[in-house]
Amino acid sequence: MSELNDFLERMSDKYPEIMDIKRFPTTDSVLDYLDKKGELTEPVEMDLPDFADGGRVKYQTGTSAGTFGEVRTDIALPAPFIESAGKVFLTRLEDVLDPEAAIDTSAFAPTVAGQNVLQQQALQQAAKSAGLGQIQFGGPGGTISGIGTGTGVASFEPFVAESQRLAGIDPATGQTTAAGLTAARDPFMTPFQQQVIDATKASFEQQRARDRLAIADAAVRANAFGGARQGVQEGVYDAETALGLASLEAQIRQQNFAQADAARQAAMANQQGVAQAIPQLETQQLTQLQQIGTGQQAIQQAQLDAAATAAREAAYEEQQRQGFFGQQLAPFSGGFGAQQQFSTTTQPPPSTLNTILGVGTMAGGLLGGIGQFLGAGN
Repeated sequence: MSELNDFLERMSDKYPEIMDIKRFPTTDSVLDYLDKKGELTEPVEMDLPDFADGGRVKYQTGTSAGTFGEVRTDIALPAPFIESAGKVFLTRLEDVLDPEAAIDTSAFAPTVAGQNVLQQQALQQAAKSAGLGQIQFGGPGGTISGIGTGTGVASFEPFVAESQRLAGIDPATGQTTAAGLTAARDPFMTPFQQQVIDATKASFEQQRARDRLAIADAAVRANAFGGARQGVQEGVYDAETALGLASLEAQIRQQNFAQADAARQAAMANQQGVAQAIPQLETQQLTQLQQIGTGQQAIQQAQLDAAATAAREAAYEEQQRQGFFGQQLAPFSGGFGAQQQFSTTTQPPPSTLNTILGVGTMAGGLLGGIGQFLGAGN
């Protein structure tokens, strides 16, 4: 390749335009230009010491033939329209690969859609239900950056506490006590219990008086009025009616107690049901808000992705055209034969390796001849 370089250096003095890399991007294009100028049609004398025979030795890789020390080089040039297209392609490719023309990838860098108002509202409600304070959404993409001080009381806790009170549980010990049950039941006792007892007693006493009068009338008819028999009968009646009156009052009080306790248990069950229902209802509401918010976020993410894809396509549009052009050019540049062909021969200078090989060959020949001679002599 040194002979080719020397030749091209000499030609550059005569034809300085061949140094324009954009106009002549390849060695083939330079040789084609020089061939058109008539510089390759005849052997060229080269200023080489002791072995200058002229020609275009090793301008391009070719085939070698002839005797030892003689090299034949065939130069194949592509068709002009292929070479012209290649020049355009390589020139534009140089511009694309210029570091100063590097693509700014920030226009289509991956981005994530931030949390929208619906998602933030769902988080705020969840925090409030948990007894937390106001949420600050100052993080990346509208994420949580802080939470203020809240009540520390979850939305269901008041109902749980009321349920425990109705169960007679002492907050200090966490155990059910008689005093706690009484305090929880008393508000459900009817306030008219004593009036009912008094009215029942009055009615009972009236009936009792009528019955005592009936006993006296019966004693009169039996001519035993004021006797011992009448007194015994009235005493027995008074004892029985007194016992009945006490039993009646106890029944009234027991009925009121049972009704109050049933009302207490019903109220406790209601409080427990509300304590369970509130988180469920809140969860349903939060789920709906999150679903709507997530749907909106998905739309926003799709818009961001579409914008990034469009920016990427626009940024790499020229590279894609270059790639397409190169794919279309490749089969033609490899499939068409050379338009022009010519050959040159030259006598290269003896190299150390060739000299050694030559001496070795000669020595081998001489030794072979001596061997044959000696063999013949034997």
